[in-house]
Amino acid sequence: MKVIKTSVLAVLILLVGSISASQVDQLIEINDAAESWISLNGRPLYYTSSKSQYMVDNQSIREMTTYSQKAKISVSPDGDYRLISMLQDLGEIKNGKRHSDYFILDDQNDLQYTVNLGTDSDLKPLVAAISDNGVLALVDPVKALIYFYTAGNLVAEGQLFKDDGEMSLERNVLMQWVGDKCYILLERPGFNGGPAGKSLFISIKSDGRGQKTSYLPFTYLQDFVFQKQRFFASGYDYSPAVKEMKPLIIELSAEGEVLWNNENYGHELFLSPNGLYLAALSSHEFIQVFELGPQRVQKVNFPNANKVCLGLSVNNRGEVAVIRVSADFFAKRNTHFSQIFFPQTGNSTDIQIDPRYPRLFKIDTNGDRFFIGTNYEWLEVSP
Repeated sequence: MKVIKTSVLAVLILLVGSISASQVDQLIEINDAAESWISLNGRPLYYTSSKSQYMVDNQSIREMTTYSQKAKISVSPDGDYRLISMLQDLGEIKNGKRHSDYFILDDQNDLQYTVNLGTDSDLKPLVAAISDNGVLALVDPVKALIYFYTAGNLVAEGQLFKDDGEMSLERNVLMQWVGDKCYILLERPGFNGGPAGKSLFISIKSDGRGQKTSYLPFTYLQDFVFQKQRFFASGYDYSPAVKEMKPLIIELSAEGEVLWNNENYGHELFLSPNGLYLAALSSHEFIQVFELGPQRVQKVNFPNANKVCLGLSVNNRGEVAVIRVSADFFAKRNTHFSQIFFPQTGNSTDIQIDPRYPRLFKIDTNGDRFFIGTNYEWLEVSP
């Protein structure tokens, strides 16, 4: 009798586990395999295939034949404007110049203006961002120059920072608009074998004035989130002498003052849509959820199961979702199967993503549910 009760209990546990398993619903199905999706608050806006660019409007899909399939699409923070960057192929470079076209569209996908700009910065493309007021910012990652365009006209340009020595090294540049200010995180590489400097936190008004610069407490950048008037960044220092890495996650004021720090890696950061939770991927078996109101930290450890994490998201309830792939993903790239995993509950579901297209490994949320674009579907995933 005791054995029977135990068996029944085991069955009940399995049933409960099945009920609480992740639910997946297909919202959109496509025929031309996607290589990347662009979404906003869980809603897909565009996807790119090897043949073309496509615009998504609810269930309606329209091919955007004007733009190359190699174009990069991004949106302004609130989605009021879209930026399509068409970088010139290396084979088309003439006289040491790499010219690129930037198309600015409104939220109805109507073209507002275009910009064509060339760079001779070791042939590196410019870093671009569009504001919710339609102002285009372009940063030269080698010379650390910035340009602002409004309605197709250059309204300001300037030097972000100038090191001693030849300006011949590419910097890691992270950039985003917040209102009428452009915020830039900028690495400073060492020159002539010298040590790298502390990364910079820079803010500039849309007219190119009022630049403010402060030093971050680390050298190398990992990720950042500028949302809901809050500023979070992660990075690390590295000491070659002792071969030691010191990671840090920080919150900054708009002026660059460090408000708090956490001495862990922030390989990926994600702020919930309501601004109450910041999730940080600190390792392939450890995440942190910062509850920002009461200033609490939930530390979640989970078995790596021989898998690595490549995507992170958190909803308005502090529930975290990550994308996981097998540990040999980077070496073999011979599996198309990935996993949406919820570390706090252990629930998961398998999905199919072609590993040749790393920009697919991004999970989004509308604050309630989670969404992801695979090669042939846009899916809703419930914890």
